[in-house]
Amino acid sequence: MKIERHWGISLLAILAVGPGLMLNSALTPLQGLLQKTLDSSSYPSIIPILTGTIAFALFVPLGPFLHHKWGDKTTYITSACISLLGVLLSLISTKFIVFEAGRVLQGMGAGMALMMMLPMLVLSFPISRRNLALLILIGGFYGSSMIGVCFGTLVSHTGHWKEIFYVAVACSILAILLGYTLLSNEGTRHAKEKAHFDWMGFVWAGIFALLTAFTVLSLQKWGGSSLYVWIGLGGSVLSFLFLFITEYSITKPLLSFRLILHKKPLLAILVVITGYIAMTLSLVSLQGILKTVKALPNKEMVIVYLCLIVGVAVAAILSCLLYDKLGPGILGMIGALLIIGVNLTWMYAGNHEPYAFFAISFFVLILGVGFTIASGLMGAALGGPLPDLVPRMATVQFLRMIAYAAIPVISSYILNRFSEHHLTNGSSQDVSEQSVEKSQLLAYHDLFFSSFSASLVLLCFSFLMALTGKGHKLAHKPHHQLNEEHKENSNEEVVQPPQPPPLYTKDVVIPDHDYRKALQKFKQLKPSQTNDDVFREALKKFKEK
Repeated sequence: MKIERHWGISLLAILAVGPGLMLNSALTPLQGLLQKTLDSSSYPSIIPILTGTIAFALFVPLGPFLHHKWGDKTTYITSACISLLGVLLSLISTKFIVFEAGRVLQGMGAGMALMMMLPMLVLSFPISRRNLALLILIGGFYGSSMIGVCFGTLVSHTGHWKEIFYVAVACSILAILLGYTLLSNEGTRHAKEKAHFDWMGFVWAGIFALLTAFTVLSLQKWGGSSLYVWIGLGGSVLSFLFLFITEYSITKPLLSFRLILHKKPLLAILVVITGYIAMTLSLVSLQGILKTVKALPNKEMVIVYLCLIVGVAVAAILSCLLYDKLGPGILGMIGALLIIGVNLTWMYAGNHEPYAFFAISFFVLILGVGFTIASGLMGAALGGPLPDLVPRMATVQFLRMIAYAAIPVISSYILNRFSEHHLTNGSSQDVSEQSVEKSQLLAYHDLFFSSFSASLVLLCFSFLMALTGKGHKLAHKPHHQLNEEHKENSNEEVVQPPQPPPLYTKDVVIPDHDYRKALQKFKQLKPSQTNDDVFREALKKFKEK
């Protein structure tokens, strides 16, 4: 059975990018297990997550350049091979440095494929069903991250972390085989001769990414009062300013900041990042309370975490159906209200709630975040001229992945600070296990309040984006259908009995029927005849009848 091209491209996109997103989110609950397995106690546990995400972000803008130079097939298979090599290195590694090299390679491969596959994914769908691309975007990419959270949490209890990497290996091999079968390099051979690459922009982007990673690592290792944190933060800000100035001033930049400095794309970026902040804070709190209070029995734990995947599926379907009708702003507001509802519920809930309460909270939270991701990403993609979609989205994805690398570490630091605050404010003489657990629970509730505050900001950003209008639609009638309908309407008008034209006077108004006929005749003239003099002469003769 032959599958349609758009479903084949959708499968290729998920296989190329999905495993990287899955591993990035799966390694968060596996930090302690990896340190024991790899004997890496002297290294910060966040490094495997951070390096993969940073490499992913840095190579996102490289994808369009390689696609322009090499073509679809070569670029896709190259990125899939790099990802496969990285996953295999991480899988067979017994040393921390080898595992890190694998994470970097895997992030590079997934980043190269992202901005090549996203435009192909959207354009492969028929224009009347292009909203289905949003179903793949949310269900496939966002769903891969949530599957990683589920797998990582479940595997952390079994102690066999390599099972997740076996899944990634299978996906990469399948991506290479299908890419070789379904893709070709035709249509881009004329672009292979000369392709400009912005090396200065790439260098500054790399410096900014490395300094951001250094800042985040210093924050986790030494805390916010460390001098290293402030040095790294200052270096990150300065390098970003140099990157911005460099890319803003050239004609073919690697990162097109000029394209995102408009109302809708800028607000869309803020919606995506703020929504991720709110999700991270709430998810950390929910997982912490579930682990601290409920002791995570296997059967109930599986049911609770399956609600994450169900929430993604519902978010993908509803976003696909509602985006064109509501627009990105309204959809983001609905998502923000759902996150606010979860946070308010838990701010006033007790610590010993039933499992059904956790399951519903996971479902509603992920549903709300799915709406904000659809709102932000599609608002940024369609919030400007469509020919500039690829460079605009490459810049958005770079900034988004840099933020995604830093936000979990900052959330963990905030949680530790809240816990220490409640522990020191309690009985200074009682440092028992019970008092530590109580301080952690209070810290989790503080995180819910922090997530609630971020959700209010998210609601404001979504409201401002709604004021900018709906923007371009994803799915609409093809132009050839509109032209056919226009021809049918004109034929119907010709069949109608002709009415005598009114006598010409100075203030007479030409009827719409006659004016449309005159315009239609004018459009049928040859290009050489369509100048202003001919048009005025045609109108003059028409009025003199």
